Amino acid sequence: MEILTLVDKLETTLGSSARVPATQKVVVDLGRMMEMVDQLRLAIPKDVQDAQDMLSQREAIINQSLLDARRIKASAEDESRNKINESKIVVDAEKRSDELLTDAKRRADALLQDAQRSAHDLTNKAQTFGDSQVRESNRYAQDVLARLEMQLSGVLNSIRLGLDSLEEQPQEIQVG
Repeated sequence: MEILTLVDKLETTLGSSARVPATQKVVVDLGRMMEMVDQLRLAIPKDVQDAQDMLSQREAIINQSLLDARRIKASAEDESRNKINESKIVVDAEKRSDELLTDAKRRADALLQDAQRSAHDLTNKAQTFGDSQVRESNRYAQDVLARLEMQLSGVLNSIRLGLDSLEEQPQEIQVG
């Protein structure tokens, strides 16, 4: 599944990123991370399409089952006409044909319900995964920007203290 490959790639990128000393934090390439998030978003519809393909395949199986049931019923009807004078066989054949058709419809309905459940589950899982990835990416970006803001604030305070210190010292001119 392509989504799992992308998640593995994301995990590898995070694992190989440069570490911030004395913390559990890593420095990542924001552009690369956003590219991976975009790839994840693109992969989700593919998985949904795969689920649709599964539904189509099951629909084809259902249709084939119905065709087989009709063929069996038609065959049973032909056979019963050939043996019309044996009414017991005619009755049994019609009954069997109806049972086969009922069974085929029941199996087709069960397959269709199964396919719909699977598609719904896959869609929900893909949506939940996508939402989770977006939340995690946003949280990570917010953390990085907050740390950067704190670091810049510290540097600006140091510069301000240095300037204030220089302004407080008397200006001596040395002639030499």
